[in-house]
Amino acid sequence: MTQDLPVLPLGLADFEDLREKQGVYVDKTKYIADLENAGKFIFCARPRRFGKSLTVRTLDAFYSGRQDLFQGLAVEKDMCTPNFVACPVIRLDMSAVAGSDSTLILQNRIMRRLGIIAKRHQVSLRGEDCADAFSCLFQDVHEASGQKAVLLLDEYDAPVINIIGRDKRATDNNLLVDTRIVMQDFYTQIKVEEEHIKFAFITGVTKFSKIGVFSRLNNLLDISLFQEFSAFMGYTHEELKTYFAPFITHTAIELKMSEEGLLNKLRLRSIINDTSNLNIVRLFVIQSVVPLSMEFFRN
Repeated sequence: MTQDLPVLPLGLADFEDLREKQGVYVDKTKYIADLENAGKFIFCARPRRFGKSLTVRTLDAFYSGRQDLFQGLAVEKDMCTPNFVACPVIRLDMSAVAGSDSTLILQNRIMRRLGIIAKRHQVSLRGEDCADAFSCLFQDVHEASGQKAVLLLDEYDAPVINIIGRDKRATDNNLLVDTRIVMQDFYTQIKVEEEHIKFAFITGVTKFSKIGVFSRLNNLLDISLFQEFSAFMGYTHEELKTYFAPFITHTAIELKMSEEGLLNKLRLRSIINDTSNLNIVRLFVIQSVVPLSMEFFRN
C-alpha cells in the first residue's frame, strides 16, 4: 500500500519539483492576493521547517507566470485573467552566502549570487560592492524588461545568525558587527530602489528588529503575528486531515488505532503558536506519519 501513497514533501523546498512529481502540496496560494493587498514590502518570521523556502519558491513560480505549476490550485484563476502579467523575479536565499569568516568573502558570495540573477535576466552585473550591485540590478532589470521586479528574500538573517551560532561570544565579535553593517547597507537598497520594485517578500527565523539590519527600511510591514496570516506557512490540524488523509489512514491501520486517536496524538505533538492562539503542525510531524517511523507513536 505504501507504494500507492503520493510523494511526501519531506525536505522538498522546490515548488516546481514538488508539483512535477505530483507530491503532496498543501495549497497556500489563496494568500498571495492577501499579501499584495497588505502592502508592498512584507516581512514574515517563522521557525525553521515551517515551509519558508517552499513559500518563496511558490511565489517565484507565480510571479514568473508558471501557470502549468498552478493547475488546480486556488490562485490558478487569477493567473488566467487578462490582468495577470508575469514580471521579473529577484530571488535570493541568504543561507547560501552565510558561513564566511570575513565580510570580504561574504560580499564575494553575494556578488556571485547577484551575477547569476543578472545573467538570468540578461543584464550585466555592475557596481563597486554588493550593495551597489544590488541597487543597480533593480534598475537594470526594470529597464531591460519594462516591468518592475518582485523581490523574494529568503533567510534574510542567515549571515548574522550563522556567526552567533558558531560562537556564543560573537556579540562582542568584530565579525558580527562588520557583518551587520554589510547586510544593513545591502538591505537599505530595497528602500532606495523602491520605484523599481513591484512587491517584496522577506522571511527569516528572527524578527528583523532583533537583528538590526533593517533599521533604515521603515516601510516594511511585519505580518508575523497577524491573525489572518497565521496559517500562511506550516500546517493546521484541518490541513493535516485533508491533505495527508491516505497517510493517516495507513498509519492508523498499522498501529491498530483509530484515525481520530492518531490525529489526537499528532495534535499533542504539534507546535502551538501562543501569540495567535493557533495550532500549527510543523513539517517534521508529518514524517511520523510515514510507516517507517512508528516508534514515535508507540511510546
